[in-house]
Amino acid sequence: MQNQGREERQARIRTQRLAELGALLAGFAHEVRNPLSTIGLNLQLVLEDFKDAETTRDRRTQKRIGTVEAEVRRLQKILEEFLSFARSPEPKLSPVDLDQRIQAVVEFHAPELTERGVSLRFYPGGVGKIPADWDHLQAAVVNLLRNAGESTPAGGQVLVSSLRDGDDVLIRVTDTGSGIAPELQSRIFEPYFSTKKTGTGLGLPTVRRVVEEHGGTLTFTSEVGKGTQFTMRWPWRNPTDANGPA
Repeated sequence: MQNQGREERQARIRTQRLAELGALLAGFAHEVRNPLSTIGLNLQLVLEDFKDAETTRDRRTQKRIGTVEAEVRRLQKILEEFLSFARSPEPKLSPVDLDQRIQAVVEFHAPELTERGVSLRFYPGGVGKIPADWDHLQAAVVNLLRNAGESTPAGGQVLVSSLRDGDDVLIRVTDTGSGIAPELQSRIFEPYFSTKKTGTGLGLPTVRRVVEEHGGTLTFTSEVGKGTQFTMRWPWRNPTDANGPA
């Protein structure tokens, strides 16, 4: 009994320390963001000055500044995704026409994929209105869409579908891409783990957190050379349960 009480106290202490560390890191990231933006802006201005470089020295300088500017942009992306992951605000539920919102997202991103020879289609499931935090949920859907698009070669497809499954709502994002190697599948939800050179490794952990905020789960199946399917599943509730009647 004493051991159990001691373990519970230690667990509470660890949780509190992690929360304090998260708040500290988020504050640090906020402080870094503004000067980093200033650096990036000034590097872009310097690059403008060198855009018509004629001498070998100027072209070499232009290349080096371009390299630094690209790294600053990469750091900015990491910082923004970290802040998005660290904020973790409580979802604000309101009635959302799920199929209508997903359709708008698909229509917005379809041209970008079409340019790369990848088709994007949405199959609505007639889910109707559900209580959800669409700002959070939209970010999760977009993240999965981008991952799917980047994993799919020209001539392939990305399919998005919604479904009412008993008491649950499902959103599936399926691609015909390269798939995830079996030895990597247990790690894809680890923060900062990424198989992409420009990836931050926070995308999928953020998606999972959003789904869990809605009381659900994020799962996937994948086969190398055939593609990957991610499924967001959470309990369906009548829209009148969230912020009054629809």
